[in-house]
Amino acid sequence: MATLIYDLDETEYHAHEALGSTSIKTLSDTGISMAEVKVLLSTNEHKRTFDVGSLAHALILEGSLDRLVERVDVDAWRTIEAKAAKAHAYAAGKIPINNSEVESILQPVERMADSVMSHRLASSLLTDFSPEVSAFWEQDGIKLKARFDAYRPNHGQLIDLKTTRSARPNDVRKSISDFGYYIQAQHYLNGAQAVTGFVPDWKFIFVQNCEPYTVSVGSLDPEALRQAQARIDIALRRYQEAQSSGNWPGYETEYTYGLTPWESIRNEEMTNE
Repeated sequence: MATLIYDLDETEYHAHEALGSTSIKTLSDTGISMAEVKVLLSTNEHKRTFDVGSLAHALILEGSLDRLVERVDVDAWRTIEAKAAKAHAYAAGKIPINNSEVESILQPVERMADSVMSHRLASSLLTDFSPEVSAFWEQDGIKLKARFDAYRPNHGQLIDLKTTRSARPNDVRKSISDFGYYIQAQHYLNGAQAVTGFVPDWKFIFVQNCEPYTVSVGSLDPEALRQAQARIDIALRRYQEAQSSGNWPGYETEYTYGLTPWESIRNEEMTNE
């Protein structure tokens, strides 16, 4: 049954067996064998780089870091005690911050929040919303999930916040392609429709994670969403076939390997010297 849950703990959301957008993006890439997909679906590797995005989301969407930050009174994570404190914080669902990281992590997060909230378009999108709303639904017997950054039912909108190395519109377009953000968008829109019967408008807010912390706001064109749905259909078909057959194959055909375009250009340049 399709359902919308407010205030669901993030750890509980990620632990749910349903397929989220990251799993959908992985499944939709036919260049990745199903044998590897099976491993990736069961892997939840934490990377420190994710923490900046989580902190920015908390400060921008919730207005506070209190629930998330665990201050540890050390200058580095070198000692056994410091590493234990770091691990304990993560196990408790917190993000550990040592003394040196106040400047390197927390201050940039505060600058990002200031930029977003002083941006005319971005700040207008972050009013009258519920943060971190979880959706669960099924399609063709497959359990699916999504977690909306900012849900604005009174405005018919879903807002997705991204931290990025560059908020230049052309670079944002590349990020949307490279990281499959367009697939995530369509997946979330599908979830919203399954739960509410209504397809909301989708808006991205991109904020640069370094000086000068610029912000850009935009949406996706219909062709991007059409291609996203095609990728989602591939993902669900691959998953359903693997689940029903119990077969998660590797790379079982013979390939002919050419060179990358970049290597061919390099070889041509050297030949013409």
